[in-house]
Amino acid sequence: MNEHTITDDHSTDTNDQMRITSPMQPFGMSAVTTGIIITIIGIGIIFGIPLLLA
Repeated sequence: MNEHTITDDHSTDTNDQMRITSPMQPFGMSAVTTGIIITIIGIGIIFGIPLLLA
């Protein structure tokens, strides 16, 4: 069974659009900035708490 085979347990899409996954979708600089900020906060938590407790 390949990806184009229609089975009874899946609904069919009548407009024939292919499914788009996340890595294929475009993202802007605001998403990059948000990711960098979350990364910095995460690194601060990971290394900050042990340094405060030491």
